[in-house]
Amino acid sequence: MLIKLLKLFLQSLFLLLLVAVVIGLTLPQNYSVDKKIEINANTRTIKSLVTDFNQWHKWSPWQQVDPSIKFTVNEPSLGVGAHQSWVSKWGYGEMTITSISQNKMSFNMLLDDENIVQGTLAFIEENQSVTVICHIEGQANTILISGYMAILSEYVLGNTVALGLNNLKTVAQLSDMQSIMESHDSQNSTSPN
Repeated sequence: MLIKLLKLFLQSLFLLLLVAVVIGLTLPQNYSVDKKIEINANTRTIKSLVTDFNQWHKWSPWQQVDPSIKFTVNEPSLGVGAHQSWVSKWGYGEMTITSISQNKMSFNMLLDDENIVQGTLAFIEENQSVTVICHIEGQANTILISGYMAILSEYVLGNTVALGLNNLKTVAQLSDMQSIMESHDSQNSTSPN
């Protein structure tokens, strides 16, 4: 009786795994994330924080998400061709800024030497604020479970990008306020009394 139950359990488990693999093979391997936020700061301030990898420690969400992550900023660290790499208990990767225009920055990432991710940060000025739109797309390449990895990647990246944009908003707005206060202080100190 025990042997029959064990045999039935193993057959059921095998069938369940087979169904999971078949479903995983039919799921899309591509994923994309689109997030946006309105920031009450000027575009110059925001772009200086995102186009210089030496400034990313001020707002990047990855240290909050994964405390084991260690970044290395390579040369150049600023502008087109800027490059950074990282390693953590979850893997490693690298990121390169591929283009910068007045209202957009594009970048490529390579994760664990196999997953290529492309993204953009767009800056749309409206009245006294800037809407920052982050778009990331990639493809999971893990054999047999790529569909599940794409779903997981989209979920993790969606939450992490939202956190990063909120951090960017806080840092950019504080930086702009500090610049305004310093400007007023310097004007007041040079005016005759």
